Amino acid sequence: MTYAISQETLGWIFGLAPLVIGLTIFMVVWLTTRREVALVPPMGQTFACANCGRRSVREHMVPQMHDGAVSYVCAHCAGAH
Repeated sequence: MTYAISQETLGWIFGLAPLVIGLTIFMVVWLTTRREVALVPPMGQTFACANCGRRSVREHMVPQMHDGAVSYVCAHCAGAH
């Protein structure tokens, strides 16, 4: 007893195969990466240097007090004064 697959059935199989394979790959990648955490933490608030305008995170800036107000300068400008 032999079974023959019609041309129409073969067309459907080969027509849907790329879609099924693509969805399978997408699901496997999504399932394996959905619980990963970022390796680099997102950058927080940045401050601009009061002298040159260079931007950096507050921990890398040098605070300067001016009549109760605080301005931040970068390490390069703080070393120049």
